[in-house]
Amino acid sequence: MSKTNPTPVRWFNTAEAAAYLGMSERQVIRARQSRKLGCTRLGGNLARHTQEQLDAYIDACTVAPTTDAK
Repeated sequence: MSKTNPTPVRWFNTAEAAAYLGMSERQVIRARQSRKLGCTRLGGNLARHTQEQLDAYIDACTVAPTTDAK
């Protein structure tokens, strides 16, 4: 039986998450505080984001185009 090693999780701090999302660090903090952006708390005030959480936030913010042409 072969073992497969899981892909290591890439953790983003606030500055890295802001750069990935193309927004300011303050906007990342606000999205996190309003629970629109998922995070993992690693003791006390230390918050980290996975790429999956950041991509889920992007998906949630995506607006589908309308088919109504005026």
